[in-house]
Amino acid sequence: MAEWLKILEEQGLGDKKFFGGESINLVDISYGVLGYWFAALEEAKGVKVLEPATLPRLHAWAKNFVELPVVKENIPAYDKMLAYVTGSMKRLAQN
Repeated sequence: MAEWLKILEEQGLGDKKFFGGESINLVDISYGVLGYWFAALEEAKGVKVLEPATLPRLHAWAKNFVELPVVKENIPAYDKMLAYVTGSMKRLAQN
């Protein structure tokens, strides 16, 4: 996955703030949930996915994306997302 994320950072995002440039586009909206999901996964599992040291531009993009007012107003509360991720991991571990 790290290799895929590095390609996405270098070839997709490049030096832009968002995939759409200075404003979000459909790609940002499509991938935006991943940044939010990864943050909950990182906390629940104790692993780092979007490390600023290894994926600095993608890390910054994820932070910028969730800070947009339109995104903040429409994403689930972080504590609920974390509870969902943790519960899903427990259910998968039981199977």
